[in-house]
Amino acid sequence: MADWIKTWTEDNWRAEVLAWIDMACEAYSIERIGPLQNGSSSIRAVHRRVPTASGLLYFKAVAPGQLFEPPVSAVAAALVPERLVMPLAINPERGWMLSPDYGATLDELATTPLMWARALGALGELQREVVDCEEALFDAGLQILDPARIPDEFNNALTLHASLPAGHPLGITTRDADHAFAAFKDIEEACAQLSAGAIPLSLEHGSFDRRRVFAPTDESNAPRILNLGDAHWAHPFASLARPVERMQIDFRTSADDPRIIQAIGAYLGAWSDYGSPDELYELVAPAIRISPLHTHETWLQLLAEADEPTMLRWAPMVLEPLASLASATA
Repeated sequence: MADWIKTWTEDNWRAEVLAWIDMACEAYSIERIGPLQNGSSSIRAVHRRVPTASGLLYFKAVAPGQLFEPPVSAVAAALVPERLVMPLAINPERGWMLSPDYGATLDELATTPLMWARALGALGELQREVVDCEEALFDAGLQILDPARIPDEFNNALTLHASLPAGHPLGITTRDADHAFAAFKDIEEACAQLSAGAIPLSLEHGSFDRRRVFAPTDESNAPRILNLGDAHWAHPFASLARPVERMQIDFRTSADDPRIIQAIGAYLGAWSDYGSPDELYELVAPAIRISPLHTHETWLQLLAEADEPTMLRWAPMVLEPLASLASATA
């Protein structure tokens, strides 16, 4: 068990969290009316529901490798207050965040092509609106993954994993590194296409699906997007990788299904200042192609402070994205 997960189970930590939540609630004249209620918990974060006289609030504590999420969430939400969830309070040093409840997320509603189109349209609009905000988000802690530098970073990642001692959870053999390196030219071409394309870097969500979008109670309001723990400042179209994969499962179909194309079209429509959907669609495949490298970076950072047993358990989450790149080339 990672040290931070152990901390999350300790009575002293829980007491400190409760005191911090009560202080935050007092600042907003909100009265807590019950004990914290358990939510989901993983290596990445622990969640608690906070019952108050004004409704539920949500507390989140993130792992050390994702301490950037609370400040990035606060800065991004201040830039586009109608698009994201603005935390009521954050503690950047401890990775704590207290947020309001915006109701049901889209995964609690029926899965339809229209729902996916609306979710992806909201994502595209968010990304389009923050393209000029790189400095503010970088200062808040958001990591930059520029396609122009990704081929070198891919090469460096393989070198790193291959250089680790035998038996290290994150180590790979020279043979496996060479196998993965076969994808280098393909990745280089994809990155060159993205760098030459019209779309600027923006907030790449990293783990976007319908669970990350609140369903608006008013149809005139934009859906609010949450959870920036896997985000990077990168090519925004890489955010389509997970939705396309998820839609194929939801609709039991292939990526060229008209329903999926329609949802992608809704996303690309947000970028109409940069080209038509048909023109921009050419950048979707290369962006999805390099998206596993974003996942690799997220998990590598997450496990940077983990003990060996934790690394051993979660090492596949770091290494599988690299393997998937090689498999796609084979």
